[in-house]
Amino acid sequence: MFVEKNEILKTEMADGVVRRMLGYGDKIMACEMIFPKGAYVEPHCHSNHQQMVYVLRGKFELQCGEEKRIMLPGNLCYCGYNEIHATRSLEDGSAILDVHTPLRQDIIDDSHAAQKTQ
Repeated sequence: MFVEKNEILKTEMADGVVRRMLGYGDKIMACEMIFPKGAYVEPHCHSNHQQMVYVLRGKFELQCGEEKRIMLPGNLCYCGYNEIHATRSLEDGSAILDVHTPLRQDIIDDSHAAQKTQ
């Protein structure tokens, strides 16, 4: 599967966060998430998904389990099943690559619905 830049589905979310669904297969998906400074994703967990967060640019405070760290470009965080995690952007335009396995059908559905309204 190849995805051209103009085919990427974009969804504007709460707090000015933009999700770009880059692609997905049977059991994996990847999204780019772009954050304004101060945007916060509340602590949550996924009972049926594992997640990797790779910092592309900017600066984040990430919580995974009981630990919080400042994350910079090139840093990666893995969150397992049922592991509480949260994200706070510390700089405007900060971006992560968000990888989920298995894929999250809710994100796919939201992305397609948002595309229809644009």
